[in-house]
Amino acid sequence: MTGMCGLAPDINKCPNYNADMGSCTTNNDVCGFFRNPEAKKENSEYKRKTRWYEQYYEK
Repeated sequence: MTGMCGLAPDINKCPNYNADMGSCTTNNDVCGFFRNPEAKKENSEYKRKTRWYEQYYEK
């Protein structure tokens, strides 16, 4: 599986970097610049929890 490299191509000296495709040739999950294009982001809706002190406020 190839992933996208987040490092700029002009400064990239990684031996696993494929300059033609702009991707990483290995599945290197520990690299800080490795971006997996198939990874799906979860769209979780933030719901604010009531704070402990809000019960003492007058509304």
